[in-house]
Amino acid sequence: MAQATTAVDRTTGPSPEPHGPGIDTTPGAPGAGHAFRTDINGLRAVAVLAVVVFHAGITIPGGFTGVDVFYVISGYLISSLLLREVDRSGSVDLVEFWTRRMRRLVPALALVVAVTLLASVLVLSPLVWGRLAWHGASAMLFVSNLLFPYQGQNYFSDAVTPSPYLHTWSLGIEEQFYIFWPLLILLAVAVARRTRVPARRMLQLLFAGTFVVSLATSVWLTATAPDWAFYVLPTRAWEFAGAALVATLPWGRLAEVSRLRPRLLRALLGTAGFVLLALSFALVRETDPFPGTVALLPVGGTLLVLAAGSIPAAGTWVDRVLGLPALQRIGDVSYSWYLWHWPFVVLTTAAVQDDAIWIKVLATLAALGAAVATYRWVENPIRFSGAMRSWRRTAAVTVTIGLAVGTLTVGTRVATGIVLDQEPYATAVEASAEPEPYGCAETTETTSGVKVCLLGDVSATTTVLLLGDSHAMHWIPAFDAAATDAGLRLAVRWRHGCPVAQVDVQQPSERGSCAEFQSESLRIVDELRPDAVVVSQAQIYADRMQHADGSRMTDDEVSSTWESANETLFARLTAVTPDVVAVKDNPRIDVDPLECLTRPLAGLGDCSMPRAEADRSNGDLPGISARVWTKYGVPTWDGVWSETCDANTCFVGDIDHPVYRDYHHLSVDYVLTRVRSVEQMLQATVRGTPSSTVG
Repeated sequence: MAQATTAVDRTTGPSPEPHGPGIDTTPGAPGAGHAFRTDINGLRAVAVLAVVVFHAGITIPGGFTGVDVFYVISGYLISSLLLREVDRSGSVDLVEFWTRRMRRLVPALALVVAVTLLASVLVLSPLVWGRLAWHGASAMLFVSNLLFPYQGQNYFSDAVTPSPYLHTWSLGIEEQFYIFWPLLILLAVAVARRTRVPARRMLQLLFAGTFVVSLATSVWLTATAPDWAFYVLPTRAWEFAGAALVATLPWGRLAEVSRLRPRLLRALLGTAGFVLLALSFALVRETDPFPGTVALLPVGGTLLVLAAGSIPAAGTWVDRVLGLPALQRIGDVSYSWYLWHWPFVVLTTAAVQDDAIWIKVLATLAALGAAVATYRWVENPIRFSGAMRSWRRTAAVTVTIGLAVGTLTVGTRVATGIVLDQEPYATAVEASAEPEPYGCAETTETTSGVKVCLLGDVSATTTVLLLGDSHAMHWIPAFDAAATDAGLRLAVRWRHGCPVAQVDVQQPSERGSCAEFQSESLRIVDELRPDAVVVSQAQIYADRMQHADGSRMTDDEVSSTWESANETLFARLTAVTPDVVAVKDNPRIDVDPLECLTRPLAGLGDCSMPRAEADRSNGDLPGISARVWTKYGVPTWDGVWSETCDANTCFVGDIDHPVYRDYHHLSVDYVLTRVRSVEQMLQATVRGTPSSTVG
């Protein structure tokens, strides 16, 4: 989450941070005031409350848009500070500006990074220590917003235990803004001097141009690469730029031109802004394409509230609400509270293996206590220390802190390697590794030239085709052994991340499209003419299904497209052979099972999953698939549920016999325990035994 780094300390003296223009002066104009803006501090409180309540699991769907509120606040305040400096001196003191940013951000962040890493070692599995060390280091370097999308870490994913540093992505965007924004302003000022255009006019052109280009980039990238769009500065810069543009406008004169009484205009803008913010918190969903145009809702609301507070007039009800003492206190500690709240939530729920709302609420409140202590004993003493006024001393302290945290992260990486060489962690590492591609006993080729991998008894005259994605791949060891025992030739066709049903799903760029795999698979069926076909495809594609232009599908579009594509698939398969079987897909576990089983405090909780949650874990697609199977008379084979789930619970095994190697792929050890069941299913299928289930 981003943080407007502008809290004031009302006990130790004036803050060196910008507080925005005074209400009696024009923002950024020569001689503009530096009066503290309680409305802005209250907005910061509203934003952080929205985010922490969202992360606590309380119903506020769009709480994550509080991050965008902070971006707008930062854009407004930082741009106001830089505009005043340009008006006063014609330039920007970059060293002084960046020194203040380091003094404000680094100490509290370093404390949270270090304590979180130490706590993670005590609470989380050694399997993730090394990864978290990198996350902590990237947070300190303000580049975690680049690391997470590179690693494929979806901000909203609830399928695995999230990184306790996931929230630091927004600090990366904020710090990158601090680096580039004053440089762009200096460039605009230099161009203004050469062209004899007033500096203020040139800066307005810069801010407006940045707004348009960045918003267009955000819309395009949100549709084509949503994970990157969420995390990177180019898709968020328009939020800062819009606020900077508001900071350049003469709101006092605009109020006069509007012919409305200034207080009435202030009330109208503030009320409209509050309404838009309320709508963004209530209506925006995790599944919405974000940021894109959806982010206009929270950004527009914040801009209106900031504009209202810039009109020289008496306060309105909005000012009174935002000025409430409770909100002012929360606004003061919002930076520290944001830093602490997510590690507290992640590590607490991991320690007790329970993510109940009341547990997350208690963790969030405990984080507030840590935030108050950090604000009082870390943030303020360093920010207001006379000894820290020198940029050299600030730089030296920052480097020292960075080296200390760096030593801690490197030490954690080294310790991780040592620990993972010991049992039971070595077994878990082996089980978690993605299997090497399964070697083919022979390879055949269809008449159109598509190569097919053959396993089992390759000399047999009866051929069974196993068709699917990585959920077919994880069954290959069991199918190979079973086909050998049953005297069947096994043809295998699979591709990671690609369903056999012809739907377009988002793929990493290096994998390319699934279309070729899907069309070739159907050609194999037509040309190989197998005696039986077993389809095993994951039912977890809802979040990745897209239109031909790369835009995400709505929930209704996902359902109708999945049903239509599967009807086409099974109509085609059953036309070739009546002996078609569908594998009932395994549950998607809500934590990484191996990580859970190897946690030092695993005894405090249970790595199993309630049966009701397991039934819902793959969303609506399993039910849609089941209707299609029934329609075409396709029996199902249950490879997992009957063995690992009872009426109340689905189990993940133990560290010596894990069922899963990650949150939705089965381990080799487990599938080899199902060879006999697979053999029975194959024999029943090739005999054409009529049943709704086989094996």
